[in-house]
Amino acid sequence: MSLTSEQVAQLRAAMAAYNFPATYYDFAQQTECVVQGMPEVERYIHALLTSPVAQDVENGLANIVFWGNANAGYQMHRVMKFKQGVTAQQVQAFQALVRQAQVPGLDAIKKLGMPQFSGISFISKITAFLNPAQCGVLDLLIARMRRDGGPKALNTLRFHSAITPTAVNCAAYAGWCAECQAISQQYLGGQPRVVDVERGFFYLIQNGQLEVARAIYEAA
Repeated sequence: MSLTSEQVAQLRAAMAAYNFPATYYDFAQQTECVVQGMPEVERYIHALLTSPVAQDVENGLANIVFWGNANAGYQMHRVMKFKQGVTAQQVQAFQALVRQAQVPGLDAIKKLGMPQFSGISFISKITAFLNPAQCGVLDLLIARMRRDGGPKALNTLRFHSAITPTAVNCAAYAGWCAECQAISQQYLGGQPRVVDVERGFFYLIQNGQLEVARAIYEAA
């Protein structure tokens, strides 16, 4: 199977329309910053996550919790639970992981035991901010494209209320990222990053077009 020109146009339009809140939290000024678009959010959080300063890294991780819960009423509650629960040792261990591999494995991040980062939904947000060219997010909304059987990576996911980073689900995540990369290269000229393609699917599903998203995903 392959995508029709209409399906390619639908995915391109969804990628352009992606409108998850472009926001981050400046802990020094104790204020939310709403910016023009995701590129600014990405630059800000990536700089914090890769900083040699432990406090910056902690704030970068807290910002992933903040951004990921931007549409939720408990946003700051989750952020403060992270800030109150994370330890200096966990932050330092995360820094070591990033030094060893620019994009640590989901299971390696899980093993740190950081609050708010127990499932792939939020752990994959870390990897997506570290390397958006090759990594996207895999959350429960994206997982709605899963069907029983078939060769697509999402079909191999095994989960109930949360997508835990088991060996099977970590392999599914790697496959999902590879599928987004292939869609970019085969149908979109190779310019869109993995995270951009993932966001196109996210937008379709979020806006009531699950079957459109699933048809594109299965045909690609």
